[in-house]
Amino acid sequence: MAHSSGASYDGMSRRAALHVVALVMLGSLCRAAPAGAQEANEAAERLYIAKGCLGCHGVSGRGGVGPELARTGLSFEAFLAQVRTPRAIMPAFPDEVVSTEDARAIHEYLRGLPPAPARLRTNTPQGEQRPESCAPCHLRLNPTIVAQFEASAMGRPGTQNARVVHARRAFNCADCHGTNHTTISASKGRVPELKCAECHAQIYKEHVLDRGHSYGPGPGDLGPNWERNIGVPNYKQMPRKVMEMGCDPCHAQAGATDAKYWSEQEQKYIDTSSLPYRNGCIACHTRHAFSLVEARKPEACYTCHMGPDHPNYEAYMSSKHGSIYAARGDSWNWNQTLPQAGWEAPTCAYCHMLYVDDRGGRSTSHNMTRKIIWGMGVQAAGGQLKDLTLTPDNQVARAEMIKVCMTCHSEVKARDYLQSADAHKLAGDALVVEARELVSALYADGLIQPGHGQLAAGLLAGPRFSATELPTTVAQHWPAGLYYNVTAVEREYFDMFFFSNLKSYKGAFHMSPDYAWWYGYADVLGHLARLRDEDQSLREARATSRRTTFMLATGPLMVLAVLGAVYLVWRRRERGRASATA
Repeated sequence: MAHSSGASYDGMSRRAALHVVALVMLGSLCRAAPAGAQEANEAAERLYIAKGCLGCHGVSGRGGVGPELARTGLSFEAFLAQVRTPRAIMPAFPDEVVSTEDARAIHEYLRGLPPAPARLRTNTPQGEQRPESCAPCHLRLNPTIVAQFEASAMGRPGTQNARVVHARRAFNCADCHGTNHTTISASKGRVPELKCAECHAQIYKEHVLDRGHSYGPGPGDLGPNWERNIGVPNYKQMPRKVMEMGCDPCHAQAGATDAKYWSEQEQKYIDTSSLPYRNGCIACHTRHAFSLVEARKPEACYTCHMGPDHPNYEAYMSSKHGSIYAARGDSWNWNQTLPQAGWEAPTCAYCHMLYVDDRGGRSTSHNMTRKIIWGMGVQAAGGQLKDLTLTPDNQVARAEMIKVCMTCHSEVKARDYLQSADAHKLAGDALVVEARELVSALYADGLIQPGHGQLAAGLLAGPRFSATELPTTVAQHWPAGLYYNVTAVEREYFDMFFFSNLKSYKGAFHMSPDYAWWYGYADVLGHLARLRDEDQSLREARATSRRTTFMLATGPLMVLAVLGAVYLVWRRRERGRASATA
């Protein structure tokens, strides 16, 4: 009886132990399942980012130039079909770029994303509103923009600028934005440049229609202004959010709000850029202040005219003109118009927007290209090494610039300096042309292969073209064309002509010794030295490879020849000994 009781107890103990083990294993599985799911989700998120999806569809699928994909209702089959054979402007992603397994993981990631954060303000007005209701509401919610507008020439009653004939003498928010708040919100407050042109027709003509803030039509069939930004090769495949943060804001100076880029039905821009807020006028006359004083100062140009490829602001500020402005500019009367200005040194606006006639009379224009000869300054990248100042049109342009210089200097001093700057520019160009020929020879000899086999950040295959002989439809100085999938030699050449040589050129014409020499010409020489070394290394490596190949191919034959010769000598000696013995 006691034995039976012990066996029963042991059985119960074993069952209890098994239950404990089962519970432990179940708990482990429960913990492992979420951990495994989390790892899979994180891997899918990495795919979404690395494969470039967020470039158009935004972080966490919240949308951009492409539609919002978070919590998508698309089936996987429909999702995959759009990836492989997309509608509208989306490029196709073949299986070798995004596999079916990757696409499935991205689809699951998108379906499981949390809802978008709730808006902070949900009680915004809808439909038609009274024009007089705008300011009181926005004064409470956005006091800065109301204060800016009320202090501006547009916000004050009466005529503030005698040179401009306004359609009305007093303005309110509705004159530019309209009265339908639903449309205003949907369009993100869009005010196209044509709206500004209703009152500023001449300025619009000079700035937009006459391409006064653009280098005009691009190579091939590229148009001027905004089209030169979105029309270059590779743009459609570039990460749009990267372009929105980088290239687009500065290149939207003219024409980006044109009707052909806008959909009234969708209330959004449909030109492949995800830049939602555009108007070339506000680049210099910041909304809602529209300040003439601001636009007359060099800082208004700083946002765009700076950096490694066009350090206009940095070069100006480190020049004698810039140092005078920095030291004394606070005491100048910035309310004077450019023709009236009695400043002790020129500013960007003074040099590029002021025109002086033969009798000394002054006027202004928003066409800032009429006095420019060298433009962006990339002539050498196309193999050109020529004095462009000799053409009749450029002689006129140079004369117009000298007239402005003569408001402070003699003609001789102004002309001599500009001619020296021309020589400095061409000296740097000569080094670029040498480097271009060096790189061309490396292509011709098969020592490097054209690296441009990709269209988007290393993802999508496209036509191949070299760094020196680009298709006629390509702007040869287009930066992104030499950012992805390039050899070290090609990138060295790009940095040389697009960064260092342009610093040299801009430094000379903006009178900055340091940018003309140390940041510019000296750095061009450094790039050329590295290119020469790379050229020599590649050629020596090929020569060594050929010698090695020759030795590997002929070595065994040479050994056989030596052995054969030794054998023949041995046979001859043996025969001689045999003859002597006989």
